[in-house]
Amino acid sequence: MKYFAGVKTVEELRKKYRELLKKYHPDNENGSVEVTQEINVEYDLVFSILSKEEHSDSQSYTQEENEQFKAILNAIIGFNMTVEIIGSWIWCFDCYQYKDQLKVLGFTWCSKKKSWVWHDGEYHRHHKKEIPLNDIRAKYGSQTVRNQVHQYSLN
Repeated sequence: MKYFAGVKTVEELRKKYRELLKKYHPDNENGSVEVTQEINVEYDLVFSILSKEEHSDSQSYTQEENEQFKAILNAIIGFNMTVEIIGSWIWCFDCYQYKDQLKVLGFTWCSKKKSWVWHDGEYHRHHKKEIPLNDIRAKYGSQTVRNQVHQYSLN
């Protein structure tokens, strides 16, 4: 294993994949299509091995859900917005100009959190009250994949 050595769970695999995608995606300055393809092939191999085992959070992941997760990340990585992964959900902040593209990709607007969110499958609320985003981050873990780049004009 070149990129995912030492990964023992799907959660670790996804975290490492996000880090590698941030570094090697073709839209990035030092990115490369060939390296990204190598990472994707190795990711698929490791995922197929790990998805057959029991996971730390007792959550099972399907190959279809895995492919959708990768496709969504690859589709939005070039957008100038803040992208955060919380658990297996993708949250996008400061992204009004991309709202139409996000809708097409299956994102939904969370008005109280002022962000767009994507997750695989149907969501059924298991509680009556609103849970603050910081509590969700604390429970499921969080990683920012890409921060919005601010451009300033010099006059």
